[in-house]
Amino acid sequence: MSDQRITLKASKGLLRMAAKNHGEVSIRDIEIKMLLGYCWWYDLPVIETLLDVLEMALKGSISEVLPHDELLVDYTVRTNDLPDDSSEVEIIFNGISADGIEFSTPSGLVLRGDDSRGLLQKITSFRRRVNENVQRVL
Repeated sequence: MSDQRITLKASKGLLRMAAKNHGEVSIRDIEIKMLLGYCWWYDLPVIETLLDVLEMALKGSISEVLPHDELLVDYTVRTNDLPDDSSEVEIIFNGISADGIEFSTPSGLVLRGDDSRGLLQKITSFRRRVNENVQRVL
């Protein structure tokens, strides 16, 4: 088992990320409510902004425990409607590696919020769901 690992935990209003490389640990928090307020204030897309912040936090956290040049992040994003209308986002990590060194990752992360969609929108949401694989080099 590798000694490089990423751990993600979501609780109400907080996403905690920890990166571990042998004995070194880096912990970062993302305050979801603050991020939502920021997106609302500046009229930004919530899911895309969340993913960008998550990628930056991963890069920073891994840099603290393992200095690197390139970070490869591979994940799948699934939503239950269009990203801006969805009440549930699932992020499934396929792989994270820094300069070829693989980090073991959690199987997935599910973020749920209030579902304010109407009945017709809920019934027809299967047509608008997102299931997208994202690969980025940071």
